[in-house]
Amino acid sequence: MDLWNSYTHCFQDEDLDGMRVDAQRLIRGAQAIGSLDDPTPHESHEAVPQGPTIRLAVDPAEMAAACALHAGQSAREMGRLYVAHEMFHTILIHFPQPRYQFYAVQARLGLERLDALNRAALRSFTM
Repeated sequence: MDLWNSYTHCFQDEDLDGMRVDAQRLIRGAQAIGSLDDPTPHESHEAVPQGPTIRLAVDPAEMAAACALHAGQSAREMGRLYVAHEMFHTILIHFPQPRYQFYAVQARLGLERLDALNRAALRSFTM
């Protein structure tokens, strides 16, 4: 399956395991193409984008980040917190570049929500 098909499949699939496979396939594809390399200087003083950046060409790494974020959010909604944690963490590991900052911020928020859920579950367990 090519990268575009994996990307569209990620958002059409309701099977979480299929989304994980798509995200992993996209990450490997982005690594093979070299789009995870950061040829631009770090723009650390720029504001965090409010959404995905608008491009006129596809960026395999952004496709991978978007798919991983979707899989993580879907996993959280399904109660599969381990998979959600895995997908959010994957974004932070593979997409630290400033141009993917939107996805990193969303992944951090997702991890914070998971931590809050874990704390709430622990509190209810000890009561």
